[in-house]
Amino acid sequence: MKKRYLLMSLFALFSMMLTANKASASHAAGAEIIYVHISDSTYQYFFKFYRDCTGIPEPSSVQLCFYNTCTNQSFNINMNKWTGTLPPDNRPNGSSVSAGCSQYSNKCDNSSSNVPGYREWWYSCIATLPLKCNYWKFGVSISARNNQTNIIPGNLYVETAFNSSFTWVNSSPYYSVKPIPYVCLNQAYTYNNGALDADGDSLWSQMINPLGAGSCVGTPSNASLVTLTPPINFTNNPLQRNNSFSLNGANGQMAFTATLQGAATLTMKTREFRKNGNNFSEIGSIMRDIQVQVLPCSTIAPTLDTVSINDSGVFSNGFVYGCVGQNLNFCFVIKSTDTGAVLLAEDNLLTAIPGAALTYTNLKTDSVRGCFSWTPTINDVGKHSFLVIIKDSTCKPPGILLQYAKTVDLQIWGPVEASPDTSICYGEPAFLGVTGGANYQWTVLSGTDPSLSNPNIPNPVATPKVTTTYLATSTINPYCPTFNKDTVVITVLNGPTMSGQPDDTTCPGVTLPLDLGIVKSPGVTYNVKWTPATGLSSATSDKPDAKLKTTTQYTVEVGSSDNRCKTLDTVLIDVLTGLTLDNHDTQICVGQSVDVLGKMDARYNIVWNSKTDGAATYNPSNDIVTTITPGDTGNHTYVITGDYYKCKNVPLGAPNGDTSAEFVINVQPNPTVSVDDDASMCYGDTMQLTAVVSPDSYHDYIYSWAPGEALDFTDRTNPIFSAITEGTTTLKFIAKTPAGCSDSDEVSLNVFSATFLFLPNDTAICPGDTISIDMNVASGTKFYWLPDFNISSVSSMQPRIWPVADQQYSVYGVDSLGCLDTAHISITVRPRAVIDMPDSITIYPGESYQMDPGGNCLYYTWFPPLGLNNADISNPSVSPKVNTRYIVHGRTEAGCMVTDSLDVIVNNDSYLTMPNAFTPGKRTNGTLKIVRRGIADLKSFAVYNRWGAKVFETKDINEGWDGTYNGEIQPMGVYLYTIEAVTPSGQTFRKQGNVTLIR
Repeated sequence: MKKRYLLMSLFALFSMMLTANKASASHAAGAEIIYVHISDSTYQYFFKFYRDCTGIPEPSSVQLCFYNTCTNQSFNINMNKWTGTLPPDNRPNGSSVSAGCSQYSNKCDNSSSNVPGYREWWYSCIATLPLKCNYWKFGVSISARNNQTNIIPGNLYVETAFNSSFTWVNSSPYYSVKPIPYVCLNQAYTYNNGALDADGDSLWSQMINPLGAGSCVGTPSNASLVTLTPPINFTNNPLQRNNSFSLNGANGQMAFTATLQGAATLTMKTREFRKNGNNFSEIGSIMRDIQVQVLPCSTIAPTLDTVSINDSGVFSNGFVYGCVGQNLNFCFVIKSTDTGAVLLAEDNLLTAIPGAALTYTNLKTDSVRGCFSWTPTINDVGKHSFLVIIKDSTCKPPGILLQYAKTVDLQIWGPVEASPDTSICYGEPAFLGVTGGANYQWTVLSGTDPSLSNPNIPNPVATPKVTTTYLATSTINPYCPTFNKDTVVITVLNGPTMSGQPDDTTCPGVTLPLDLGIVKSPGVTYNVKWTPATGLSSATSDKPDAKLKTTTQYTVEVGSSDNRCKTLDTVLIDVLTGLTLDNHDTQICVGQSVDVLGKMDARYNIVWNSKTDGAATYNPSNDIVTTITPGDTGNHTYVITGDYYKCKNVPLGAPNGDTSAEFVINVQPNPTVSVDDDASMCYGDTMQLTAVVSPDSYHDYIYSWAPGEALDFTDRTNPIFSAITEGTTTLKFIAKTPAGCSDSDEVSLNVFSATFLFLPNDTAICPGDTISIDMNVASGTKFYWLPDFNISSVSSMQPRIWPVADQQYSVYGVDSLGCLDTAHISITVRPRAVIDMPDSITIYPGESYQMDPGGNCLYYTWFPPLGLNNADISNPSVSPKVNTRYIVHGRTEAGCMVTDSLDVIVNNDSYLTMPNAFTPGKRTNGTLKIVRRGIADLKSFAVYNRWGAKVFETKDINEGWDGTYNGEIQPMGVYLYTIEAVTPSGQTFRKQGNVTLIR
């Protein structure tokens, strides 16, 4: 019944974004979309369209576009004109919404009127949403906006959104105040669209850029802005008003002073929020696109005086505050500075605050008084607001009825409710809370004071030691004295009685008995919990044994079967820090000392001793931080012990006894070293060195020789030295202990050079060549050569050699110091030069011969050059006039030489002949041609078949018969040929014969 009432009486039904229309639309001055829930997922949708009467006619229907982001589904539904009447006064659909005075006409009544006129058209459809989605959009696009002062005309687009995943049961917000407002130029103005929600959801309004779209299925875009100064923005200058625009998002109240005459578009978006637990979720939004007509006029805007409270309540910071169950009665005055003003007032109280009453007196005067009366119930706790619509009907030119909207905001307080009474155990916190007011003040009426974490917050933490009563007072609403405070009682319960275990001191690892001293009652079961359980024989016993290594503080909880509360206690067992010796086993040289570092509880009595070094000294002897000077070499263990009077009953050194620690000092001797005397040797010789180290009773010496490159071992006393470097080498021998106790000695070894034979570099010769080897050698050197063949002398310093193949010659020598040396030289015998060509060739007149010698030569020279095209290449062309012998000299890449010759015989006459058979085609003998050597002048070459018919004839010596006649293939068989030619010598050559054609 509630939804049907809204549908028929208000039609302020909610909007979900619509998106379509036909391309042909009227001049659009404003629009909005709302929807009303019918049942399940079915809704009735209304598109409200405000048409400028000077434009083209309104459309007969519009397209409403549906779209969701969950499945990207979209569809359209046609919206026809609404056949019912329009709220709130049941006017017919398409009625004028002009605010003109009755004695003045507007553009809807008279096209020549100066007052703009608009008609309100509603379109409707019913649709069922196919699925739940967190974003449904319903949109309508309509063409031809009016000319505007703030945006460039184009298509008008409005949309409504709905989050159906939250619930199906929702009707959109709606705007209860009709557009289109008329505003006086350069006068302060207030306006409110009167956004309401039938479901009681919270609303928030904001200005947005007007939208446009080519169709309802298209993506909307912001309308383009007119360039103005200051520029248009949708925060404080959505139309030209020198940035004086303000909007209260909570109640939708806007205020501004328009400074530019003409129509301007304002687009408001109102978002809908529903409480979900402790949070608010956005479940949709609507938008209204309207024109504001700024006209020059002289009517003065009225003001609403400060609210005066006649009963309980208070007016502060723009809000009227009241209390549940108390009558809220206040009055206000609407007054114009124009004494001739005729003010009318109306409101939306019926829908905004049902049950409240608002009466007006002195209507149609310059001062109207309104008195409000309401007794809110517990269901009315929270914020409320209602609109007062003020009209000045003085109807001064140009004859518009100016309308102003004033918002009255209320806050209703409910009763203060503190947390319920409760009980806690001793030592536990109690978490208090209070609702129903603000600016709370907590006080202690009885019990533990102070015991609150913060008395000035809604949720303090209480820690009373005895039963305590707290009072919570809301100081923000003292005008609600009957329920602005509440009390809460916290009862404190105690656990079992016990004397407790005193704190104690012990040694590391010593067993210490504990006793909580619980006063036990017959028939009662007690439970104990020690935390942590470290070192305890039992964490649930009231008399456990503790054996600890470090100081530990226990927390003990003792509970019983007759009370849920526990008794808490703490027990600190101070464990002597024991002994922490920082020194590890170490090594030193005899005569050195060791500084001991460590930590030990000062309550210990300290003693140092060593069973193997009774002569050691300790300075000081009664502290862990001391200096030990050993009395002898060898491995000695030094022990520190500490005893404490509470641990005397445990034997020293026992597993749980007094603390002790030890470390070992290895005292090492200082060695004495002696090595061989200095010596000399030849390069390449070897020599064993000897080092003597004492005392020889110590067996952990570390030996090293340096440099060690010429030694076989550098870590022995008797290494072998190899003379691999000429000159004097000084070797240092070091003997040291692991502790660094060391001594050293040196020996110098002079190494003579063993390089005194010097030969030239390896070389190469050609076969049969002889070369001389020049050797440099020191005076007094004896030597000999190997091998002893193909050499002039094995004892010569410059022997001549003539190897027939690759050969290495070695010379062995000994100098005056007895040092040996060997030198080598390798002789490579290069490959012999070879030229391979015929002894002679024959050529005929007009012919030439291409030389093509084989072999391994790279460079050639021919002689004589007569008849050669090039005498310095390997393959010249030769065509001498007379018989000629050509001599060629060849040289290989390695430089080896060879000579050869070729006789060219010149025949003075040409030679002609014919084959005895041929096979026509593309093969080598596929054409019957004259075979010749030399040149000749062909007079005739003819071929006849066996019947004497001439099948071919030519005078071109290079032309032949292809086995056809007149394009036809001739049969196999014997054919007759005749040849007549003249040779270069003038001799006539005639020949005839048979030739066989084979296929």
